[in-house]
Amino acid sequence: MKNPAKLIFQRELHIRDGRTIRSVADAIALLREHEARPGVDARDEVLHRLERAHNEQEIQHAAEAFLVWAKELDLLLPTHEAAHQRA
Repeated sequence: MKNPAKLIFQRELHIRDGRTIRSVADAIALLREHEARPGVDARDEVLHRLERAHNEQEIQHAAEAFLVWAKELDLLLPTHEAAHQRA
């Protein structure tokens, strides 16, 4: 895999705790901080997909899986709140 810090997401994701996810490295760090909850979410699968992505298509699919995971756990700020925080 290329350097995860250099794999920048097309759109920044604003997390409720105030962080901004800009890269694959940011996403991996957030996933690693979350406690695994067996049978409840796909954290480990998403983490492994991001860590093992080797080409653009795999990276894209892994990033999409991360977005779904973050939405399922309600980690993302709604767009209007994210815009308000930046102002």
